[in-house]
Amino acid sequence: MAIAATPSADNFNHDLYQLEDTVQDAEGNVYRTVTIGNQTWLAEGLRSTQFQDGSDVRSGVIVKDDEENLLKYGRLYNWHDVADERNLCPEGWRVATDADWKTLERYIGMPEEEVHQEGWRGGEQNLGLQLKEAQADGPFKKVDQSLVNKHNFFARPAGVKWNGLYITQGAYTEFWTASSASENKGIIRTLAYSWWNAHKGEIRRATSEKDYMFTVRCVKI
Repeated sequence: MAIAATPSADNFNHDLYQLEDTVQDAEGNVYRTVTIGNQTWLAEGLRSTQFQDGSDVRSGVIVKDDEENLLKYGRLYNWHDVADERNLCPEGWRVATDADWKTLERYIGMPEEEVHQEGWRGGEQNLGLQLKEAQADGPFKKVDQSLVNKHNFFARPAGVKWNGLYITQGAYTEFWTASSASENKGIIRTLAYSWWNAHKGEIRRATSEKDYMFTVRCVKI
């Protein structure tokens, strides 16, 4: 049974629900959306359990198997579902590709010489902070508040599922892209949240084994 997000869902979505534009998937899940530059993104993690043709997604777990985390973090998916041509996203949308992320990164200020690099990038401009929603136990009180979640992207530290275990929740969020790097690896983006993490202002572009389960953001076609 699909759970649709409504403004009465929970206090943690109060700021997110100030965004007026929405899109609904075939299951009835409602997502807030945000336009950044010439792109329109989901402003929250995907929650779909079906592809556009109505067939079931094979992954799509809730963080720590706790229903209270569904509307906070969305679901975690493996890359095989992310890249499936049946499409996880609402109609008229797609899972963001590596190129889509690069377009976003350019718009928010990443230097062109860093856009195509692997590893942590955009630190001098604090681009990671610009995409992250403030967390109570993070470094956010010690930084320029005008930078935090500057673009209403509302990235949250959902962590990942790997080898049957939920790990790094509260410390990292990992986003799949729909882009493949090799037969076994896909391209990802990472944001770090811990106050002690030297990369907390950056965005990592890297690759990961396709069986990991990560957060998914869709972009309007």
